[in-house]
Amino acid sequence: MDDNRKPERGHETLDHTADMGLRGWGPGIPEAFEEIALAMFELIAEPGYEAGTYETSIRCQGRDLDELLVEFLNTLLAQADIDDVVYRSVNISGVKHGGETWEMDAVAFGTPRELAKEYLRAEVKAATYCGVLVEETDTGMWETRCVVDL
Repeated sequence: MDDNRKPERGHETLDHTADMGLRGWGPGIPEAFEEIALAMFELIAEPGYEAGTYETSIRCQGRDLDELLVEFLNTLLAQADIDDVVYRSVNISGVKHGGETWEMDAVAFGTPRELAKEYLRAEVKAATYCGVLVEETDTGMWETRCVVDL
């Protein structure tokens, strides 16, 4: 693979003066959203803990894709807190634009927090609108960005 080409899918953290920036990309909106969620999950817990069998359905909506991204990440954070789990992956089953809103359905997979406690890194309090971006690039890939409050 040419060193100048980005992988088809991926995610990373970005230095930010106040908190932590996240970036995800993929060939479509679902993949880019899944990747930025993975970047957030890796801030919360170091990869490597045993995968649990916990799963929960996530449904959210927003007036535009930027709002949908922030709502998606905050819904994941809130549900993890409510259920006392650490998410490890998410599978988006659909993103659609209906009328004046965008809607998303997903399933998040995780492990009870107690079983992953030695892998915990940081508490992510919330996804913010600071630097939020959801766009299709000129190469046809989708990119997402967001700053999270630690």
